[in-house]
Amino acid sequence: MSESERIGGVKKAELALYYQPQMSADGTTVVCVEALIRHNSPFRGILGPGDFMPQLSAVELMNLDWWVLDQACRDALLWPSVSVSVNVSAVQFRNADFAERVLALVDHVGMPPQRLELEIVEAAFIEDFDMATANIETLRKQGVKIALDDFGTGFSSLTYLLRMPIDKLKIDKCFIDQVEFVRSAAIVHAIVAMARALGLKVTAEGVETELQHRFLRAAGCHYMQGFLFSAALSVGGITRMLAQQAERAEANMAQARAASVTG
Repeated sequence: MSESERIGGVKKAELALYYQPQMSADGTTVVCVEALIRHNSPFRGILGPGDFMPQLSAVELMNLDWWVLDQACRDALLWPSVSVSVNVSAVQFRNADFAERVLALVDHVGMPPQRLELEIVEAAFIEDFDMATANIETLRKQGVKIALDDFGTGFSSLTYLLRMPIDKLKIDKCFIDQVEFVRSAAIVHAIVAMARALGLKVTAEGVETELQHRFLRAAGCHYMQGFLFSAALSVGGITRMLAQQAERAEANMAQARAASVTG
């Protein structure tokens, strides 16, 4: 088997993307789907990234980024009503041609760049802020959104906000898990207030209970993501979920029209 058919020791044919929905604040509408990679191992079953990615070299991880980005954009053509979010390694932003490669890929696939969101894991270290900023500005000029993932868990949270032009913060699940406690609740309120003051959108990750949902909505989070709404789904699962959402919206509109006539 040629190297082009593998990434490290993993066959590309065994890789698949699942997608977890990001919902509107009220929990009723899918606004974005986050691409999550899985390895369908013939020996161990379906594996998450933590089970096989640590074995990959830095170069192999970067190659995996491009595979995921290409596949996610192709899948997103099925869902014109939502955006797709893709995690990328922070090291990608050090490369002078990163933004141009992303835009060329999106153009080749035929997906509007306005529907793409790139997530930077906040714990990852960006050595060259000037190059990263130049890449981000090029992407944002074409409509690509930039999100800072796992906000609050890294060593440089405020530095990232100060030096990088981003669009969204994703509050890490560790804070969401404990919003019933004063400290975590205060931190979440502070993050949301700061983000809104900076003109940023906020996604709460790992929402699993109605209590968390009510608190986060009242705190001012724009979007929600977590098992309360949906686990990560296959391409077919997302397609069905969006079709059901469209059917409900049409039914609600029909009821509203009928009510207006009878009223």
